[in-house]
Amino acid sequence: MKLAIIAVTANGVLLAEKLAANLPYPAELFAKSGRNPSQTAIEYESLGILIEQLFYKYEGLIFIMAAGIVVRVIAPHVRDKRFDPAVVVLDEAGEYAISLLSGHIGGANNLAHLVGKAIQAKPVVTTATDVNHKPAADVLAVKLDLAIEPYEKLKAINAAIVNGDKVAFYIDKTLINYAHFATVAAEMGIELLDCAALSRADSYDAAVVISDKELYMVKPHLYLRPATLAAGIGCRKGGTSAEIYAAVMEACKLVGRSPKSLAVIGTTTAKQEEIGLLAAAQQLEVPLEFFTNEQLQTIIQQCNLTVSEFVENQIGVGNVCEAAALKGGQTEKLILPRTVYNNITIALAEVQYRWWE
Repeated sequence: MKLAIIAVTANGVLLAEKLAANLPYPAELFAKSGRNPSQTAIEYESLGILIEQLFYKYEGLIFIMAAGIVVRVIAPHVRDKRFDPAVVVLDEAGEYAISLLSGHIGGANNLAHLVGKAIQAKPVVTTATDVNHKPAADVLAVKLDLAIEPYEKLKAINAAIVNGDKVAFYIDKTLINYAHFATVAAEMGIELLDCAALSRADSYDAAVVISDKELYMVKPHLYLRPATLAAGIGCRKGGTSAEIYAAVMEACKLVGRSPKSLAVIGTTTAKQEEIGLLAAAQQLEVPLEFFTNEQLQTIIQQCNLTVSEFVENQIGVGNVCEAAALKGGQTEKLILPRTVYNNITIALAEVQYRWWE
């Protein structure tokens, strides 16, 4: 976690040095010009200008000053809890570490506890699920590195948890990472039930479901999407991002999977300059990997893939989308073979690796 510690007084700078020395993550120190007894802190003239420069540069910001100052100085930059950095406020006496912004997804609640442990301060956490000692859906999502879908329902699901409604947590037990997910959830006091029990809608008021599949449910629900899919894409020169994005969405729909579960998009190095493909991957928020002809040819031979003479004459290898999907997923089995959407070819594979190992 990349941290910045910002102080406005000389005593605050000394506390920042002590804190930085005891945190498990590296931290850069920033001190008000003229109030800097430190040899390592970077000096600034204007706090407002400094925060404008730092706000999205660091994963966590620790302010040693009054909370009111912090509220005013970060207010113009706050956008969305999915993207905002963790913000913790520490008083100059080092007594309280307040989780101020992005407590769950950004990690401010955990950071407040780390700050408290580092200098024997009391962490102050005000998020309702934490105060009521109940598991929040977004905390589980962060711990398991899962995408929240649809994000707009998160508030209602967490409110239902706090209000004592029967919110059940379910998981698709066929997921390759099932055992890991179940272990981490159990450490949070969450029992993950089999998705097969979702049909018994009278047994829950709302559901949090770990699955990459599109499931039918009549009760309020929230998906936590694991990164289980690898897409391989081939496209003619000049394909637009809208065309490629639509093709990916249709391909996922065809196999009943969520595009939020895409872990990687693979293609050939010949497409490294394709603006439409680059933009579509950015829009989907999925990493884009480029494979050499040699890498793709190895997969073609290993998996006995069908080749196109036309494609081979154009770029030097006869199968892009299927080979790239298999290479990206580190597997030998496709769940969607080469499928054509206008001038775009797409294949999908299920990833066969565990990212924490």
